[in-house]
Amino acid sequence: MGILLVILSAAPLSFLLYGEWLGFCLAGLIIFNRGVQHGFSLKRRQVILGCSLLPSLVLVLGELPCHLTPSVAVSSMQPVFVLGDSITAGIGSKERAWPEVLAERTPLTVANLAQPGATVETALKQAARIDKPGALVIVEIGGNDLLGGTDSQLFHQQLDQLLSKITVGGNQIVMFEIPLIPFHNSFGIAQRNLAKKYHATLLPKSFLTSIFGIKGGTLDGLHLSQAGQDALAGKIQEVIRVK
Repeated sequence: MGILLVILSAAPLSFLLYGEWLGFCLAGLIIFNRGVQHGFSLKRRQVILGCSLLPSLVLVLGELPCHLTPSVAVSSMQPVFVLGDSITAGIGSKERAWPEVLAERTPLTVANLAQPGATVETALKQAARIDKPGALVIVEIGGNDLLGGTDSQLFHQQLDQLLSKITVGGNQIVMFEIPLIPFHNSFGIAQRNLAKKYHATLLPKSFLTSIFGIKGGTLDGLHLSQAGQDALAGKIQEVIRVK
């Protein structure tokens, strides 16, 4: 059951690494059970169990930094642009989107360029509207690609193009890590690899999943209510340190 839950969690690790980890777990389980059958001493069985758990501990420690809240220093005079889909743009209801809430709570000037239904490809048009250099650009995109069946390699190529376009002018990038569905690890791997390539700050997927989980946080299970928009603005405030 534990192995199944790990696989379904879709942590963005390579399938090769998953295979090696699974091999260690199964080998440890088999050896441990044989030890019980053959009357191994308690100490010997504890050593076997510890060795089989060591790969899991290594993976957990390697994944842990990706779940910590980062900190981004921003000048109060630095323009902020937000690219995104309907989670950031809203769906035409009366809710104020989180970029507007963020602008009200901070001295920052925030321009919300997000569009409902946007994908990584169409977000290139949003990026073309960034008209000031040295800006902070917050990117919340990829959910529609993930759910819409976009090929993961194409997703990687288009996200590479998008981030390359954003960095022109010395812009600083903060990107939401998209919550993954089982067996779509490659989308998360693409995000993490490209975040390193373009020195982007990657926000843990818990930033979005925690909002989806709060009572009254969404209108339909996905799009944010005003409570959800306010909560997400608060999460971004935890990241941004205005100088």
